[in-house]
Amino acid sequence: GLKFADFQESSIGSEWLSEARALLLQEVSRKEEIGCWLLDQEEWDCFMLLFGESDTASHHFWRFYDKDSPRYMEADDDLSDTIPAVYERLDQAVGRLIKTAQADVVCICSDHGFGGAGTTALYLNRFLEEKGWLHYVEGGTRKRDKVLDWMRTTALAKIPSSVQGSLFRFLPNQLKESLETASRFGMIDFSKTLAVSDEMNYSATIRLNLSKLSQERQQEIIRDIRRDLLAWTVDGEYPVSDVWHREDLYEGTQVHRSPELIVELNLKGGYTYTLLPSVRAEKGMTWRLLTPEEHQGGKGLGMNGSHRQFGVLLLAGRNIATMEIDADMADIAPTLLAAIGEPIPSYMEGNVLSEIFEESVQHTVVQYQPEGRDNNDISSTESQAIRSRLEKLGYL
Repeated sequence: GLKFADFQESSIGSEWLSEARALLLQEVSRKEEIGCWLLDQEEWDCFMLLFGESDTASHHFWRFYDKDSPRYMEADDDLSDTIPAVYERLDQAVGRLIKTAQADVVCICSDHGFGGAGTTALYLNRFLEEKGWLHYVEGGTRKRDKVLDWMRTTALAKIPSSVQGSLFRFLPNQLKESLETASRFGMIDFSKTLAVSDEMNYSATIRLNLSKLSQERQQEIIRDIRRDLLAWTVDGEYPVSDVWHREDLYEGTQVHRSPELIVELNLKGGYTYTLLPSVRAEKGMTWRLLTPEEHQGGKGLGMNGSHRQFGVLLLAGRNIATMEIDADMADIAPTLLAAIGEPIPSYMEGNVLSEIFEESVQHTVVQYQPEGRDNNDISSTESQAIRSRLEKLGYL
């Protein structure tokens, strides 16, 4: 199968960087070979292949590539040209895949863009604590949570990725849950807490603990939390650009699974703020500047390259005009279906980008809803395998 993140990304040193560069280029070649082999096996109506190497390279090598970055570090050519080298190798791979497929239409797209991370770290839960929305246990076992957080971080950094999956499978669920809880929510008193963030660096969200309150009071609290966040100043600047309620952004039957609030952060001088776990900060510390030793970062430590909202969409081939156009991510699927003459399911969001076609295409919409999935469809073995993989990646 296609492996992902086949090396740890938490403890980053000079030796790691050299090895990672070689592994990223090697992985592009491996996926290229697999993709070409699959294309030769049968006639494909639609073929998709994911390359994640540009993402990994940008997370860890941005500071060597971007001379304007506040985390910039001068390095030899092997490090400073890693991002261009990965993209050049991807370009070669795409060229061979197109030739092998003899494709009528080619689409290259990303789910986000990239840029650099700055040197200001935010502790969102400490800010919520300062405003009275979140409460930590007084006294208690904070040392225990720090130890558990250290254990989790050390395991992800020191234990080879090839071993992590097997190891996590043998750990008791209670211990695994304790490790994650300590890392994200150590010492939070949920009986008194109304708002808490999981402090994920790539998605700043806040979950609310308001179910026992009236609808009117819930709306008042949401309004007040939003007011506090928008008024937050860090080193004379406002880190929060906007705060969205989930219903403002999402629709469908699973919206209730999303955190209630989505926090949109500003850039500082063109670079992102870094969210770090508040369990590692003392009371009253809502932000700080990273030390030079922390500028390399790592997974869970504030990587030096960070996501941007807008990605890229490239389309070429039969009946595709040469032009520039703004598009939403949801437009990609219906546009591709229209391009190959397939009907578009009615549940799909987004629009067909009709203007990109040299000759207009007729597309049909079919009334169709995806079938609900029975929770018992996944066996316990498969479920555990998925869980262990997410744990290996640091998501659980």
